[in-house]
Amino acid sequence: FIPWKKLYHRYLMKEEMALRRVEQVLQDFAITKEHEGCVLGLIRCVSAIPTSWKVDPSAVLQCLRSHHLFSKAEVCVASKLPHLHSRTGPENTWAIIAAMVLFSDGVRDIQKLMACLQRPCSTLAIVDVTETLYCIATLLYAMREKNIAITNRIHYNIFYCLYLMENASVTTPQMVQEETLSLSEVKLTHEQQRILSHKIERGQIVKIMAFAGTGKTSTLAKYAEKFADLSFLYVTFNKAVAERGKYIFPRNVTCKTFHSLAFGSVGKYYKEKGKLNFSKLSAYSVSFLIQNREGQSLFIRGKTVSQTLENFFASSDEEICEEHTPIWFKNTHGERKLVSQVEKEINVEEAKEIWRNMKNLDGDVEKKYKITCDGYLKLWQLSKPQLSGYDAIFVDEAQDCTPAIVDIVLSQTCGVILVGDPHQQIYSFRGAVNTLYTVPHTHIYYLTQSFRFGPEIAYVGATVLDVCKSIRNKTLVGG
Repeated sequence: FIPWKKLYHRYLMKEEMALRRVEQVLQDFAITKEHEGCVLGLIRCVSAIPTSWKVDPSAVLQCLRSHHLFSKAEVCVASKLPHLHSRTGPENTWAIIAAMVLFSDGVRDIQKLMACLQRPCSTLAIVDVTETLYCIATLLYAMREKNIAITNRIHYNIFYCLYLMENASVTTPQMVQEETLSLSEVKLTHEQQRILSHKIERGQIVKIMAFAGTGKTSTLAKYAEKFADLSFLYVTFNKAVAERGKYIFPRNVTCKTFHSLAFGSVGKYYKEKGKLNFSKLSAYSVSFLIQNREGQSLFIRGKTVSQTLENFFASSDEEICEEHTPIWFKNTHGERKLVSQVEKEINVEEAKEIWRNMKNLDGDVEKKYKITCDGYLKLWQLSKPQLSGYDAIFVDEAQDCTPAIVDIVLSQTCGVILVGDPHQQIYSFRGAVNTLYTVPHTHIYYLTQSFRFGPEIAYVGATVLDVCKSIRNKTLVGG
């Protein structure tokens, strides 16, 4: 039952048995780099698919004649594979279907082909159609894995159509907590429904790997709505996103930024004392806080010391050390130079002194050592805070978490749901780590169907991920 579908997904997961099975098929039908006619080998393989006795090949061919690629495919099979064309059985039919797939220019060609094959007069069952397409998809995927020169477009066309057919949105009437407070029908994909079928428990770390525009925020909102008996904390980095969340999420969700949580616990005391610096550390301001040393520019040292402090703030470490110092710096001539061991030790010493004075709430003299937002977030992290009163935490844009934030999140006893797009990390220059890759999980889910664009843009995006990052096991699909 559905052997090719199973083989396809197992091959994507690189299961040993599937790898051996596909390799054997490639060898049996001469689908290798050494054979110029390897594409014809693919057609021969598809033509050998077992067919039910109920299928009438002539009826199937009659249904296909309305497709604009039929004549081209028929001529191709007749000229290149005459031994198949001369047969009256299903072999010729499957060969023509395979050729039509290979000639397809886009998703619509495959969709039209599937529509032809699903007509009542075709005598084909839906499983016959999907198995054939999975067979072709498996072989095309394997050919690219074997570095056989063939476009990824054909595989994408097949995958896209199969995905939409098997994961068609299910419309369920639900009350949505929107600004209009109106009754609305919400369409959830099967991927979203899988997430909603999982009830978070204490100690669990759930990852939701979401491509751009796949509805991660709406998925979280529906999740909170479904589990109305649970209390959630939604945390993000951007204040505007957190404010918007207050209108999107139901009442059992509290929306905050990481810095607002830290401010409520630590930062407010520094504000009361007038020791809060809402801007970032600058090399200019730090240069007034360090000693003048012979042979060194105060501004350049101010820059390396400020970078040392920022690296420490982003880290999960308890003390400033040489690992936080920058490796390179630019001298007064704009030349890139390595930071020497002596300079690293000086940077650590001066950064520690500034940090000690930053933390000090007593006295007026130290007001020039104002703590930054990242500074009081660091103090909050070092205090090992426990976010009590919540059953689970939603961490949005998890790909941009710093190690300090990761330490806070993972120290909680409640459930944690990390959501983000691992391919949209934009804050690595601030010490962010891709939490979606580095943090171990108990459960993982994917959102791959984007609602921001259609198949053509999705294909370009999927190709970029394939070529630049070798991402093939999960394919971006346009809505």
